[in-house]
Amino acid sequence: MDNQDLGAVSALLADFSTRMNDLEENMRLLKERTYVLSQTVLKQNERFNKEFAIIKDDIQSLRNEIDRLKEAVEHIVSESAEMARKEELKVLERYMKMFEPLKFATEEDVKRIVSKMLKNKKEGIIEVEE
Repeated sequence: MDNQDLGAVSALLADFSTRMNDLEENMRLLKERTYVLSQTVLKQNERFNKEFAIIKDDIQSLRNEIDRLKEAVEHIVSESAEMARKEELKVLERYMKMFEPLKFATEEDVKRIVSKMLKNKKEGIIEVEE
């Protein structure tokens, strides 16, 4: 081989060596990026798992609260079945107005009226002033 051939081979080897170094550098950078990316993914996965656990606990708390509210509503409904309805109260109010219980005489009033009538009858008075 002559000098020219050796120079060409040497140039090719130098070019090959440079390209190999570039490829090795690119591989090193890719490995670093892959490592950083995997660390980021792991951290995000851990954060998501924590948030998921918190959300899961919140959902369970909400379910428990909904169950308590359902029980309270059922209790109120069962209690309200024993209470008088508005219409029933209005009917009772109408009956009370018809009878006007405050105008009914007490036992003492009746005794007084009867004794007064007997007294008036003995005295010959027919009218009762009350």
